[in-house]
Amino acid sequence: MIYNPEQPLFCISFLVLLLLPLSLSCGSAQLDNIRSDYITIIQTELQRTTEEITSLLQNSDCSVFPHKLRNCTPGNATSVHTLHYLTCKMRNLPVPQTTLRLIKSVLSSMRCPCLEKSIKMPTESSKRRRGATRRRRNEGTKNRKETKKLCKAKAILSAMTECYQMLNSL
Repeated sequence: MIYNPEQPLFCISFLVLLLLPLSLSCGSAQLDNIRSDYITIIQTELQRTTEEITSLLQNSDCSVFPHKLRNCTPGNATSVHTLHYLTCKMRNLPVPQTTLRLIKSVLSSMRCPCLEKSIKMPTESSKRRRGATRRRRNEGTKNRKETKKLCKAKAILSAMTECYQMLNSL
């Protein structure tokens, strides 16, 4: 084997290219930017979205649907990661339009998109089962599921507010 003096340089360059995206990932978001965006934009969006979801749930009891969510812990990085996780969870719920504006604001503030889930193509037998399930589902079950999702959104909003308050108190 012949020694090539450029080989170590190539290995180091390759390693840097592999690690560079990690250094620019979500955890490297500027806390000052996140705090200022909260004060100027996100706080208002959070309040507006919470009010809208609360009005949709006016005759519903969310204590029937307990939701286990990540809570923020003191520490900048963990709070930012928890906020990101909660925001991406919220994005997967069928929620009102104001919630989508909130989600966009939070993600752009962090400069970190949500990862897309891989989509599994349904088989013919699962399509048949799903059709039978849809026919059996009555209106009450649909309303209950909708209420459950709105209650989860409300719990996520509460946890996000707590995270932002914790970040701004540090």
